[in-house]
Amino acid sequence: MAHSRAQSEAAISELLRRLSPLLRQRAFAFARNEADRQDYYQEGVVGFLSAVHTFKVDCGARFSTYACTCALNRMRNLLRQRAKGSEFVTVPLVTDDEIAGAYPDPQQLTQTSDEVEQVLERIETTLSSFEKSVLRLYLGGLSYAEAAQQLGTNAKAIDNAMQRIRRKLSR
Repeated sequence: MAHSRAQSEAAISELLRRLSPLLRQRAFAFARNEADRQDYYQEGVVGFLSAVHTFKVDCGARFSTYACTCALNRMRNLLRQRAKGSEFVTVPLVTDDEIAGAYPDPQQLTQTSDEVEQVLERIETTLSSFEKSVLRLYLGGLSYAEAAQQLGTNAKAIDNAMQRIRRKLSR
């Protein structure tokens, strides 16, 4: 079981490493400054991890398309949240051709691999066991109410845990 889990984590790390240049490119397009870029990139990573746990092979879509869509939707949601109250917001769109044409350079791949390892380590060392459980259920596609039911708590506790998770991982 541990060997299988290690293989799964290695596969997820490799997939994220390959997608990371596109996430960085999109984060750059959405953001106004470096702090914003990090926020958008982080949301993209969360969207990717959610895609890993919710993808269904028989859905008729390629995983890369599905993962990119989930990641970009998370970024767009952050943009919408930040833009509430403003009259006009430009939202960059990504086509399948742009996704297919995103070829990372080797230096970026090495940097991205290190960053993935740091994120995974930060999850392990920073989050409490409850927060890890909440994150796993959230990435598995459960709503706050469903996660609360499984963990024997309420939706507000799940929401609070998600806020703490975002804060801790963004540091």
